[in-house]
Amino acid sequence: MLRQQDCFLGDVHPDVLEDVRQRLRGVHGNALRARLADEPLYRRNGKYSHLRTPTKKELLIKAYCLKTFVWGWRVLAELDLSLLRKGASELRDYQLAAASEALKGGTLLVMPTALGKTFVAALVAAHLLATSPKKILFLTPTKPLAMQQAKRMRELLVVPQESVLVVTGEISPAKRAAQYASARIVCGTPQSVENDVLTRRLSLSEFSLIIFDEAHRAVGSYSYSFLGRQARESGALVLALTASPSSKPEKIREICGNLGIERIEIKTESDEDVRGYAQKIKLDWEFVELPPELLGLRDILREQLSECLQSLKKDGYLESADLRRINKRILLSLRPLLAKDIPKSYGSLSTLAKAMNFMHAIDLLESQGIAALYEFLTGLKQREEKTKAVLAILADHRYAKLVARTQTLKEGGFEHPKMRRMREIVGSAVHAGKSVIVFAHFRDSVSEIERQLNAEGLRVAQLVGRSGDGGMSQKEQHALLEKFRAKGFDVLVATSVAEEGLDIPSVDLVVFYEPVPSEIRLIQRRGRTGRAHAGSVIILVTKGTKDEAFLWISRAREKKMRETLQGLRGELSRKKQKGLEEFS
Repeated sequence: MLRQQDCFLGDVHPDVLEDVRQRLRGVHGNALRARLADEPLYRRNGKYSHLRTPTKKELLIKAYCLKTFVWGWRVLAELDLSLLRKGASELRDYQLAAASEALKGGTLLVMPTALGKTFVAALVAAHLLATSPKKILFLTPTKPLAMQQAKRMRELLVVPQESVLVVTGEISPAKRAAQYASARIVCGTPQSVENDVLTRRLSLSEFSLIIFDEAHRAVGSYSYSFLGRQARESGALVLALTASPSSKPEKIREICGNLGIERIEIKTESDEDVRGYAQKIKLDWEFVELPPELLGLRDILREQLSECLQSLKKDGYLESADLRRINKRILLSLRPLLAKDIPKSYGSLSTLAKAMNFMHAIDLLESQGIAALYEFLTGLKQREEKTKAVLAILADHRYAKLVARTQTLKEGGFEHPKMRRMREIVGSAVHAGKSVIVFAHFRDSVSEIERQLNAEGLRVAQLVGRSGDGGMSQKEQHALLEKFRAKGFDVLVATSVAEEGLDIPSVDLVVFYEPVPSEIRLIQRRGRTGRAHAGSVIILVTKGTKDEAFLWISRAREKKMRETLQGLRGELSRKKQKGLEEFS
């Protein structure tokens, strides 16, 4: 009988090769197992290309895998898919390969949204449900996502509908404990599951597989970290899913360490085995110039910010007061330093707070527009409790000048050139019958964009998070998204709440009102299009501002993320191989 280790040895004995040929003749069924002895073993765009005759070693690998799936000359574990609902979804070779690899140990699967991470998880779950009496645990960061994944599991797997349980904090602990007994698949939020594990209403030893969706959250004190450690102790297989873990090696290592990851599987739209399935996403960015009216306002704000920085430098808390070298992160890092220096630093703490306000005002002016700046400036005066820093800003004669000029521009209909270009882009797309999501960082900007698009006669709705005034409950969010899915309106204007954790329908066009500096958020926003068909992404950028820096930062970090993942993948592989050699 052929053994797995034989597949990685040198030349194959002629007698073994002949046995391979005989066993392969007449095999049919799955494309990867069809007459492999006589046909070349390369595929391009879903079809076989007659490139060359397979080597003896390749034939042996294929022979060993007669009843399994193979990809990239790796021997893959056999999958029992008897519980996969026939016709529920297209079986793709790269998904089968990823699922098969995941059965070998704790796996971090990095794959864009449209390529089917959830389906890979369903394949692994189908195999383990068919071969083990234990349950499956599917963890998601939010209740809407837990409900979405439960619905998907019911659609993909041949299991009783009532055996797929959704567990969230809205269900009482006593009721959850009773429901666990009859469940085969548990979909839930990590906080609820952690609570049940700590109170011994649930043991992770009951599960053969634990799936961590949006696995990039498995850092720090987030519940994923605790449950990952518990999963390792219970012996459950871990499958971690994400489209974008991080560009930082230390963060990816932390994720892998917390979840007990032994291997990293990466798939991108550019991979040869994926190209035939991935929808094209056209990414463009459009630059706009700040007009003289806004440049004049910015000069006043920069003058005030510079005075604050000079004061902090004089007090010994900053090495440089150069506006080009100081960012929000540097200012935030001063807070703990100043807190340790009280009471000497009281004045500097107030100066720092003023600097943060001026920096925020500049960001709003450059990236958002007149309406956002006006709301911020007048909001300072309307605060019920005013800090020393705010009182100092209000007492400065330049504050009144800023408010007056901003109000005049606002009432005169003056707007940021981004707003005008956004209306043109969205209006053109909607009139062409396309669906659109517009992302904006600030709620005030979301409201202003909605107002402007409604004034154009478009059907628009806004989606924001739950916190603060004007927030939306999860029930309201769900109702809005169902209406969007049913074509009840054409444009969804959203904050970062629409980046992850909600079941957002795929759209034709995604517009970034401003760039984001995070590679994770870039990938998540982009993933809202290009699922069932080709899509487009347009990023609006104010030239010569922080917008431009954020654009290049996020793109550079995405590239670095892929390089980091490939490096850590090799590192894990070498570590595992070294362990095997030491064991043998």
